[in-house]
Amino acid sequence: MSEPAEEFARLRAMHESARLLREGGRAVVLLPAFGFTAAGQKVTMDLLLVPFAHSGYATRLFFERKISCRGSNWAQHRVVDQNWWAPSWNHIPESTRWPEMLRAHLRAVA
Repeated sequence: MSEPAEEFARLRAMHESARLLREGGRAVVLLPAFGFTAAGQKVTMDLLLVPFAHSGYATRLFFERKISCRGSNWAQHRVVDQNWWAPSWNHIPESTRWPEMLRAHLRAVA
């Protein structure tokens, strides 16, 4: 796996306002006002990519709010001192490049 700084640079190339934060001493990425498509609609919200195992999942993507009619079994979590939502979506390995990891997680709400 690449170093967090290299992976962060890849994400920053696709979303220049990305910010590298720490959770439990490990790198996580805040993607403020990230635009994506969910259920055929354009959506903009803050996202938080956790590229390591969290809450029983290989990696996680947390959303600022639930997306109605998309994803399943949404649960709220407290990460980097903020409440986030995540659907049940697993098996995206930690070894995945961060931009691909983000895209793979977004398929849960596509």
